[in-house]
Amino acid sequence: MNGLSPTEIEALFRLMLHEMGPTGWWPADTIFEIMVGAVLVQNTSFANVELSLARLKEAEAFSPDAVAAMDDADLQDLIRPSGFYRNKSRTLQSLTRWYRQRFDCEPANALDVPDDELRRELLGLFGIGGETADVLMLYVFSRRAFIADTYARRLFSFLGCQLPAGYPAFHRAVAPAVLATGLSTAQLQEFHGLIDEFGKAYRDNEAKAESFIARRQQSDRPSQLTPRTKGPSVGPSLPEANAR
Repeated sequence: MNGLSPTEIEALFRLMLHEMGPTGWWPADTIFEIMVGAVLVQNTSFANVELSLARLKEAEAFSPDAVAAMDDADLQDLIRPSGFYRNKSRTLQSLTRWYRQRFDCEPANALDVPDDELRRELLGLFGIGGETADVLMLYVFSRRAFIADTYARRLFSFLGCQLPAGYPAFHRAVAPAVLATGLSTAQLQEFHGLIDEFGKAYRDNEAKAESFIARRQQSDRPSQLTPRTKGPSVGPSLPEANAR
């Protein structure tokens, strides 16, 4: 893989944070809200997720005990705005029951479980794929993790990385370099938010070529990384770009 080094990734994070400011991602009032949101956001927008979260709160069904005990039809109706409500209802109940039985609804009770083991357990639950598992690892269990979502793929691809297809392969290719940085769990949480907000603001390579990342890359010495677009020649030197 032609990818970014840990030093470049850390400098990219600091550049994005400097230019964009903190995102405060993941938006939620409680840990359980993050868990529910991570499931509901699969294949839909966060605006639809917010509608479902509001319906759960209005129904006073916003707790692990309530969701685990809820009738399937009732839960499906409450989360209907998020789409795929039958599968998501089953996933929520599977995740919630595991969370109650395994850790008594307390993330701190998972501290003795190694990262790889915890991720495997999450992936073993119905409806929990790699992206959702990594969200839960990072935001619920406060483990250092990289969320290799669509926005991350677009950004890394723009920066010249040759990425394998599919979430698992992309994650295996990029996560080791990300986790080799000195970024803390809180900074990795913020990095995910920055990547997603950047992706929403600059939706294609042409837009990215006009972004602050491209402008900063132009001002530094060339490197082997170039964006996949016919825009300005932008060979990033991210560590130097952040040194000023």
